[in-house]
Amino acid sequence: MLLTIILVLILILQLTGAFEGVNNIINSYLSWNNPVVGLFTDTASLTITVVYILLFLLLDLKDKGRLSRFTLELAVVIMVSMVIVGLLKIFIGTPRPGEVYVHWGLFKSIKNVDYFSFPSGHTARAFVLAYFLAKRWKKFWPLWWGWALGIGLSRLLLHAHWFSDVLFSAFLGPWVALLVEMTEELWLPYYRAIVNALKLGVLDVE
Repeated sequence: MLLTIILVLILILQLTGAFEGVNNIINSYLSWNNPVVGLFTDTASLTITVVYILLFLLLDLKDKGRLSRFTLELAVVIMVSMVIVGLLKIFIGTPRPGEVYVHWGLFKSIKNVDYFSFPSGHTARAFVLAYFLAKRWKKFWPLWWGWALGIGLSRLLLHAHWFSDVLFSAFLGPWVALLVEMTEELWLPYYRAIVNALKLGVLDVE
């Protein structure tokens, strides 16, 4: 509930332009566009995140011979969060730093979704991963959350996002994770039915 309230407040402030001043100030002061920052921020790219999930799947198959609930939930949360990020980018239409506002139709906006900045997909994925990694390897939680914060900072340093983009996504990732976990009883039976219908028992979970 608290995360929901925070997200709604940030969204309202974004839509009303209340972040414009702080966004411009932070964007003007933060700058460190070099290959190191670029390589670091890529550790939360969509492609690399898919690689992480595939590696977890391989570990599951090696250890248990089937998909674990951890990996399934992680994959579902990543998918749901990216759908939410994509829809918000399209319908809010905030340009990235250095770009101009455009008035595209729906199809062109979907085709060029990466033109828009709010919210940050990299940051959302990083905080989703931090949430799950902190649950699985609890003693390393400072490392996981520190990495996620670093990803958010890297998006600002590269001038790929505004501060409000990153702030919203930092709360969006854990919110989606909690939402998927809380609604598991609703969607898991459908997932298992599809897997069983396709005779993909290795992708079933307990």
